[in-house]
Amino acid sequence: MNKYVYGVIGTFILGLCFWLRVQHSAISNLRADNQAQAQTITKQSAVISQLKLEAQENQRLTLELSKAESEARSKSNEVIKSISQQEKSTDAYHSHAPRAVIDFLRQE
Repeated sequence: MNKYVYGVIGTFILGLCFWLRVQHSAISNLRADNQAQAQTITKQSAVISQLKLEAQENQRLTLELSKAESEARSKSNEVIKSISQQEKSTDAYHSHAPRAVIDFLRQE
């Protein structure tokens, strides 16, 4: 009877040791996954920060281009407004370009 009890206790202890080994392996795998995810998060955070900086730079450049385009448009509108009605009504094929237009084109 003692042998039977010792056998059951021994089997129970071996079962617990096996279960502990499985749990230890599972915990180790989870820690490795956690470490990999932490590295991925760190890399992605750096990429997001870089993308935010690039977006701000793109917005600044867009505003500068918009301002330059607006200034160019206002200059061309001024040139168009400075053309006299007489120059506008002449036949374009047989006449010279208005002086204001020639000056404007030479500026660019």
